[in-house]
Amino acid sequence: MKKKKKHSSKKYRGSRRKTKDKKKDSVKQDLQQDVQKDTKDTKDTKKDVKKGAKKDNKKASKKDAKKTSKKSVDQKATEETVVPVEHKEKEAKTETLALRSKRSKKSKAKSKSTRDDKKAYIILAFLGVLVILLFVAMLALAGRGKQAGHTGGIGNIFGSSSKVTKKEDKEKEEKVTPTNKSAEAKKAVMEADADTMYANGLYYDYANMTLNQVVEAFMADQGIESSQIAFSYKNTKTNEQFSMNDTQPMTAGSTYKLPLNMLVMDEVNRGKLSLTERFDINNTEYEYQGEHDKYVASFGGAMTIPEMQEYSLVYSENTPAYALAERLGGMEKFYGMLDKYGKSKGKVKTIQMHGNKTTTDYYIQVLDYLWKHQENYKNILHYIGESFPNEYYKTYLPGLTIYQKPGYVREALNVDAIVMEDTPYMVAIYTGYLGGSTEESDEISGWGLQQLGMLAYVINEWHRVNMN
Repeated sequence: MKKKKKHSSKKYRGSRRKTKDKKKDSVKQDLQQDVQKDTKDTKDTKKDVKKGAKKDNKKASKKDAKKTSKKSVDQKATEETVVPVEHKEKEAKTETLALRSKRSKKSKAKSKSTRDDKKAYIILAFLGVLVILLFVAMLALAGRGKQAGHTGGIGNIFGSSSKVTKKEDKEKEEKVTPTNKSAEAKKAVMEADADTMYANGLYYDYANMTLNQVVEAFMADQGIESSQIAFSYKNTKTNEQFSMNDTQPMTAGSTYKLPLNMLVMDEVNRGKLSLTERFDINNTEYEYQGEHDKYVASFGGAMTIPEMQEYSLVYSENTPAYALAERLGGMEKFYGMLDKYGKSKGKVKTIQMHGNKTTTDYYIQVLDYLWKHQENYKNILHYIGESFPNEYYKTYLPGLTIYQKPGYVREALNVDAIVMEDTPYMVAIYTGYLGGSTEESDEISGWGLQQLGMLAYVINEWHRVNMN
């Protein structure tokens, strides 16, 4: 408590009035204490106060120099400087307060701006997290869709089971322009082809019947039940389509070798595979040991992709087909890639790896893709153009260019074909139990093969009369 009294404000002010020098020192000290924490602008104010005091002292000394002695001059200067300094002191304090108030406003404004910036940052961070969560959710949904859409095997992350893009939608939206062939033109074809129709025993009123009606009439004549035949037809110029049992699951047989060869060529066209490299076939998977050993011996344990393509498409051999699948990562991987060329609207979307079931609805899309991208598959078209002369779709249509990939296994006799009539068309025909064949059959039924050829003629003749 004593120390507080010793340094009280009263004693401080009393000592300040004693002498001029002490006065000046106390003013400086007081100003320094008041504005110690002020900015550079406040320090400049202190300097102005000191300069002002000195100027006042000089003016007072000049006015009273002749009237008073040195002592009176000093006293008067002291008296005159006391008031202005105290006045300046108040002004300095007032100015200091104003500066503090100004600085406080700036500080508040800055603080507000900082708070606004923080709010904006928080909002942006929240939006960023929200976008990431939405993206993760989309990936999860895409993965579920892929799992739900597969018919066998695995594919890439999104595959073609993900939502179809707008571009792909446009590609699928094909303009259909129905053929309006006159009755006279149809009659002319009927008359020109009548002899061949009668010779084959396949005369029908093609000009006045739909394609389905003609096929049904043929099946009735042959004693074939409605469930034994499935087909899909498409006109390459008009995009007209006709079908029967197109989503009914049918045994695929060797027709899987067509999209298999297409997938391998896709890799070749991307530069992932070479047509000249010889690939080891000693340890490839196989269906029949004897066939596998024969190919290993004949080709010295290695084959090129063109060799695999020729023997899998022209002769429909299994060992070169398995060797091709190995180029894609194996059979399981291959089956997971089949939806690249389309998907059936039925339960079986492409070809089942386990069960070996497919639909004509899927295969007509494979043929359509092949047709629209034929520049990428010239070698494939060459090989299927040479396959099985005078058999399957070619049986009753000699002299006509036909690209075909047949398929046979047990009860199934099938053929996928692109037929080069004046107006080209494509057709997928899948059958069951023709000629009395069953699931236990290990040889093709001769009569069943004949019936398939006749069915091909009936479809082609209807096309000639109504579409050419």
